[in-house]
Amino acid sequence: MYSTIVYDLDGTLIDSAATVATLLNDLRAERTLLPLNRDDLTPWLSIGGKGMVAAALSIAEDEAHGYLDVFRARYLALPTDPATLYPDVHKTLSTLKSRGFRLGLCTNKPRQLTDKILAETGLDAYFEAVCAGLDLPTCKPHPDNLHACLNELDSPPEETLLVGDSCVDQALAKACGTGFVFFSGGYDDGVCQENCTLTIQHHAEIFTLIPIQ
Repeated sequence: MYSTIVYDLDGTLIDSAATVATLLNDLRAERTLLPLNRDDLTPWLSIGGKGMVAAALSIAEDEAHGYLDVFRARYLALPTDPATLYPDVHKTLSTLKSRGFRLGLCTNKPRQLTDKILAETGLDAYFEAVCAGLDLPTCKPHPDNLHACLNELDSPPEETLLVGDSCVDQALAKACGTGFVFFSGGYDDGVCQENCTLTIQHHAEIFTLIPIQ
């Protein structure tokens, strides 16, 4: 019986691909590189900021630090469009919370950006625990990142579902011993659906696994 649900952020609750693509293409233009389309960039959205910027600019990761700082500063300056939320997110989280489920968020997006997006979309009202990028020395899929949420929620892994859209999220769930709900409406980078507890296209479909009376 599940009592706790921990969500990923990008590609799961919000569709940030268009925003990220614009920012990365601005950096490419400044290096006189041609723009890439969203589909070109999507596979890099789950590999972490440094890896993403390095891939987008065709540079080594150890050269990406300065560009990553610029990318994050520009991202922070942009208001979050509520339309980037996937359908049914507010309704689903509100229902889960009202029914007593403990809700957490585990993301590799840095804390300052995470807090900004949660506040500007109203999602901060739902989560009792948030582990963001750079909160710990590790990042997803290291189990410490999800354990940080579960410790704060006082929840055991066997009663927890992790909802995410990527192989990183799937590996995190496996490392921690939680169930894994694959949100296929996000940025699927090769998730093994045979090893998922449930696959959903829309967020309200989670209630097929945890029926709400």
